[in-house]
Amino acid sequence: MTSNIKYKDFDGNYIPEQKVSDLKFYSKEFFNNDELKLVEDYGPKGRTNEIILRGGEYYLSADEDLQTIVNQHKSTGNYWSFFYNKQQNSLGDTCWEYHFYKKGELNRSGIKVFNTDNLLIASCTIDLETSEIDNKRKYFYGDPNIYKRPEYESHFLSVSYHRNNDVSDIYIYDDDYQSADEFLASFDSKYFDWALHPYFHSFMPIMQQD
Repeated sequence: MTSNIKYKDFDGNYIPEQKVSDLKFYSKEFFNNDELKLVEDYGPKGRTNEIILRGGEYYLSADEDLQTIVNQHKSTGNYWSFFYNKQQNSLGDTCWEYHFYKKGELNRSGIKVFNTDNLLIASCTIDLETSEIDNKRKYFYGDPNIYKRPEYESHFLSVSYHRNNDVSDIYIYDDDYQSADEFLASFDSKYFDWALHPYFHSFMPIMQQD
């Protein structure tokens, strides 16, 4: 297994290790066989110049125990996200379940799906008491043949969904359309061919079909 470490500044740009000492905020990424395993976020302690571990992200492999990893990390920083139960499709999309801890306590759970460019394409939260799925959303970033990566990393369209997984709202630029029919009747529909993107017609399946 090959391991390596990379560093990012506050804006998410990779930087050489020598530059880290000049920064107040930075992230340290650990990779195993070119797959992201751990992210540590660093920043100042309160109003001081002391740089401390603020939190991070951990990506579990199938042979790791979730609770063991949580117990090892949750109290080492103010916030931690633990990603587990990794699934992938033939398109290269990756689905993770996650737990988010704040100050050592479970604060939120959910699911996130990323495409091959590691862009978030679907997400939801899971109620900690009822296990109901809420805040269902999918995201579209534009045709990569037109919007080259990484120059276009922010989604320009997102879709939210009702509890029954039907479309609730479609957001494009600064406009909010409160049904698919309203969006289709709008001028903005020319920027997104609804018929050619059935993945967005319902929240389920959360991953694109092979």
